[in-house]
Amino acid sequence: MKTRRLFAISTFAIVLTLILGHATPVYAHGGIEVGDNLWFAWSKNPLPSLLILLTGYIYLNGLKKWHNPSHPINNWQRVCFFSGLACIFIALQSPIDPLAEHQFSMHQVQHLLLRMLGPLLILLGAPLTPILKGLPKPLLMKVIKPSVRNRYARLIYYKLTNPVLTTAIFMGSLYVWQIPIIHNLAVRSDIIHEVMHISMLFSGLLFWWLVIDPKPHRSRLHYGLRVLYLGLIVLPNTLLGAIISFSPGLLYEAYYEFPQPFGSNALLDQQVGGLTLWMIGDMMSIIAAGLTMIVWYKHEQRQDIFLQENI
Repeated sequence: MKTRRLFAISTFAIVLTLILGHATPVYAHGGIEVGDNLWFAWSKNPLPSLLILLTGYIYLNGLKKWHNPSHPINNWQRVCFFSGLACIFIALQSPIDPLAEHQFSMHQVQHLLLRMLGPLLILLGAPLTPILKGLPKPLLMKVIKPSVRNRYARLIYYKLTNPVLTTAIFMGSLYVWQIPIIHNLAVRSDIIHEVMHISMLFSGLLFWWLVIDPKPHRSRLHYGLRVLYLGLIVLPNTLLGAIISFSPGLLYEAYYEFPQPFGSNALLDQQVGGLTLWMIGDMMSIIAAGLTMIVWYKHEQRQDIFLQENI
């Protein structure tokens, strides 16, 4: 009963926030002025915080209700999950968000948190079972379970988790939003920019879902294919980052319709943003591929020990 009541209150608060949030026009990120104290330049939209708190509560509630777990969630997995939520919070609520309206480089930091680091950490927290157990029972029984059993829903899931399509969605969402006319439009429009955030987060969760498989989820990809899967995104990511970094002219002029908080040079800011996308994005993929190879090696060792014991 308490869970149901809290879930209802949270849902009401989110709906109310959506209504109030669109009652008055705002910039895509809320905006800051030259001379503002950046420590206080936090996003004024409470919706992301409410959703993050609700997700964290459902996860903890699921752990509390999960008696005698077949695959216990250890402390480092809990730390990973809440660190992932913290990354999403920092991306959407901290001064990074209003600064991203003014600076292309800061916008790329925000996108790395939303599509790379946040989803990776959340899924390392093995959230599937705790979140399902933490949901209100009527929602679980009347919505989630029938949806999982629905053959069309299963077909959509199977198609979406096809590695080729998943990679296309992950890199396609990055490339489409970096097209200057679309990117400039997103910086100028609050609604379009929220669509950008949602697509970045969704594509990131979908991509990492095929790399990380804490119980009970099992990826469709063999470990070797996962390493290849991570390696395949390095080349297009490098190409896009290099195009932006070495562009002789300004691609994203929408940022400079606003005052620059640090008085930064527009072309230099664009170059730093391109390098951020290029270097940090590639580095994360390479590190993830290396860690996947270590997990693969340990998995093979365990299989060899099991076979030796049963010969």
